[in-house]
Amino acid sequence: MIRTLGLAAAVAGMLMAQLPVPPGVDALKNYLNLQDAQIQALQQLRQQEIQATQALFAELVGKQQSLREQLDRGSTDAAALGKLLLEIEAVRKRLVQSHETFRSQALGLLTVEQKTKLAALEEARKLEPAIRQAEALGLLNPPDPGLLPGPGTRGFGRGFQAAPALAPGEGRGPGRVFPLRAPRGVPPLPQ
Repeated sequence: MIRTLGLAAAVAGMLMAQLPVPPGVDALKNYLNLQDAQIQALQQLRQQEIQATQALFAELVGKQQSLREQLDRGSTDAAALGKLLLEIEAVRKRLVQSHETFRSQALGLLTVEQKTKLAALEEARKLEPAIRQAEALGLLNPPDPGLLPGPGTRGFGRGFQAAPALAPGEGRGPGRVFPLRAPRGVPPLPQ
């Protein structure tokens, strides 16, 4: 059993080493000027973090579920509920500590220049709520729909999907002219 797991881990490691840059990190690769070896090392480190924290996540979910069940049953045992809350917080802190350990290892894979650029990226992320609000008020144009991630159409799914280019008036899409008409139940205006 242990040999099988070790062999599977070795094969997975070799396969990951041969994989090209994942499609979701091209922009980051270009921005930070990451090397393929750095990306592969970051991916492996991320996998190690996921494996290392699976048991903690399972423990957290179990304790939260136990708390929810006791509350749903109407438990008024403050000592038992308080103990569960403290246990949940302790597991949460261990998860945060584990993440910080892996994050510092990941940062150790970056050059000084890459760390500087990453700090600028962290600062830019703080502006995201203001950017969304400025878009909502029409002060900024939203991003080009073709640049947003995710499947779906406008307003649905994880993002936008670029519509195929059609000639004006042809089928659905940009340039299609929709006749104006009154809502149902409203008589047409006299002409």
